[in-house]
Amino acid sequence: MIQQINIAKDYFYKKDYKQAFKIFSAEKDYYSAGLCAFLLKKPLSARKYWKKIPSCLASNWGLYVLDFIELKTPIKKPTFFQTRAFLEIYINLLLENELIEWAQNLIASSDLLHQSNPESYKFIARALYANGYFELAIVFCKRSLKLFYCDPEAFLILSQCHYLLGDLGEALDCINRVNDIIDDYFPAIVFDKILRDEIKKKNETK
Repeated sequence: MIQQINIAKDYFYKKDYKQAFKIFSAEKDYYSAGLCAFLLKKPLSARKYWKKIPSCLASNWGLYVLDFIELKTPIKKPTFFQTRAFLEIYINLLLENELIEWAQNLIASSDLLHQSNPESYKFIARALYANGYFELAIVFCKRSLKLFYCDPEAFLILSQCHYLLGDLGEALDCINRVNDIIDDYFPAIVFDKILRDEIKKKNETK
């Protein structure tokens, strides 16, 4: 069984969801089988598998997502920990697999998700940043900062987005905000050097 599951996982990571689904379903790994069906754009099949184990937090989250992508409001809200554990992962999976409309619909549920976990806006921003949607990531970082105005990670994401959009001045302002909040945040230290080296290089070529 373990060997078969590992083979299925290998197929999954190679995005061969059809082969992965066959093994997961045969091995009665219903959550993973449902996830493969979901990424194969078979939401009815995904719902069938996830409903087999509704007490599983991951399957339960999957059922919420199916409602969100159909623009339905679930009867219950996801828990704080479900949102923390799965929201960013699912947005990444949808964007990586070019399921853009479903990603948009899940992101459109951000205000409801925020009721479950106030950091939801930042989780969405991280996923958008990781997938190259820098302008949208900025929007969600700003929403997050209205709630957590001293969040160094949110300011760092903002800085990185502005940097990649070519606005070095705004990027510098944001990284300075990080340094004001905390002076030993390692990711910010690394990025601060990259940013200042870039600014210095640009000034020398003027």
